[in-house]
Amino acid sequence: MDILQSFISFIMSIVAFFASLFGITVPGIEKETVDMSKFELVWADEFDGSELDATKWNTTGNTSVRRGGYWNGNMLELRDGNLVIFSKYFENGYKEGDPAGWYTTAVNSRGKFDQTFGYFETRCILPAGVGQWSAFWLNSTVYPPDGADGSYGGELDIFEGPYYNYDDPDRVFGAIHWGGYGDGHQSISVTYQIDPVDPYHSYNTYGFEWNENEYIYYVNGEKTAVVTKDRAIPSLVDHYIILSTEFSGADGDAFTTYGIGDMDDNGKDYRGEFIVDYVRVYQYKPAE
Repeated sequence: MDILQSFISFIMSIVAFFASLFGITVPGIEKETVDMSKFELVWADEFDGSELDATKWNTTGNTSVRRGGYWNGNMLELRDGNLVIFSKYFENGYKEGDPAGWYTTAVNSRGKFDQTFGYFETRCILPAGVGQWSAFWLNSTVYPPDGADGSYGGELDIFEGPYYNYDDPDRVFGAIHWGGYGDGHQSISVTYQIDPVDPYHSYNTYGFEWNENEYIYYVNGEKTAVVTKDRAIPSLVDHYIILSTEFSGADGDAFTTYGIGDMDDNGKDYRGEFIVDYVRVYQYKPAE
């Protein structure tokens, strides 16, 4: 198994490298700050209450398999004006009848808020743990048929952060997926650096501008990547918001697919925390 895991890590590092070559990368992009004057705030959660706002978010409910671990809707709390999605190992499962393994969760706004175009932003700290994979992403309310072009919607990954135990951990990546999850699936990867802020101990903001011509990625207000319509036709349908954490692996079996190390390096007392200060969504202001 150690040989297999090392091989998988090696392959994934090659994939990440070539994704950065053939996707969209930071070097050479013109430095530009997001222009918030063209937007108006239409939806937000500052997480200032004592409980998750059920008018805005759904949870994952009872225990279910998610990649190398399990999701359970109770693996979150509101603390000090933050949503905290936490991760732990449960030797006897989260509750009686659940399997042993790594547990965490996700929230989404499906059926409660969705939007086409605009600017989407979160401010957060990523969980510091081997195999942890946190993300801020959008999914279309009706997933497109197999092979459909990007205008039918898909999966818009604003950031994914699986690199904690990688040789260059202070980065995240994004991706645009379309054409369904079958044989017609297509995607483009977006890789960018977070420099110099440590994403596992400091807040960073991750922004995503979406219009009929392009997707634009921002980190801490600075443009970091652009996907234009000649690379991926922008979606023309509503998407809902997802904040998630999971463990790398498959079918509840946790193993590292990025970097080095082993999940056991976290220790059975490990508690990972994906700390989210806010989520804000803006629309373009009407033309004057």
